[in-house]
This record gives sequence, C-alpha cells and structure tokens, in this order.
Amino acid sequence: MRRLSKLKIVALAAFIAFAPLALLTARINATSVTISDDMASPRSLYVQNCAKCHGSDGKAQTRLGRKLDADNITGGVSAGKTTRLVTNGKGKMPSFKRRLTAAQIAQIAEYVSGL
Repeated sequence: MRRLSKLKIVALAAFIAFAPLALLTARINATSVTISDDMASPRSLYVQNCAKCHGSDGKAQTRLGRKLDADNITGGVSAGKTTRLVTNGKGKMPSFKRRLTAAQIAQIAEYVSGL
C-alpha cells in the first residue's frame, strides 16, 4: 500500500469533514422560505420606508427630516388619513403607491397610529 502524502491526507479529511455540511447547506437553501414584503413586520416596513425622514420615534428629528421639514407623526393622526398620505404623498413626501402594496401601507398606517 502506498503512503499518502500529508497534503493528500489533509485534502481527504477536509472533504470528508465538509461534504456533509455542503449537502446540508444545499438542502436548507432549496427549502428556505423567503419572507415577502407583505409578510414583513409593520415596524420593519416603517423603518425601511419612513424612518429616514420621520425618525424611528416619528418625531422627524433626523437630519433629513429637519432638512425637508417632515411632519411629526406622533399625535393621533388617524390610520385612514395616514393611509391616504402614504399612498398619495404630501408636499416633499413622495407617494408610495408604486413602491408598497395596499396591505403594506395599511400596516404602516396602523404602526404609525401607535407612535
């Protein structure tokens, strides 16, 4: 029987050690479920789309919010009015009707009403 060089032994050991991991990763990737934006949490939708201007607390005290004179949205604005504002935009605030679904806008409006 020929002696295997140390390099061949290391390569063989690495293959034996990592082959099951590669197969497991491939199986996990094949069965992974992607969370769609419709399934995203209301808070994450707000953070992704609104917090740059209105801030995480809704008080519009971000650099961009002060620059654009964004509204403080923490004061009991109804979900219906918020839905209309997010859908259609207002002043310097863009419309989100092409970026977000109606369900996402409704989620954001409900989240904002709790700020």
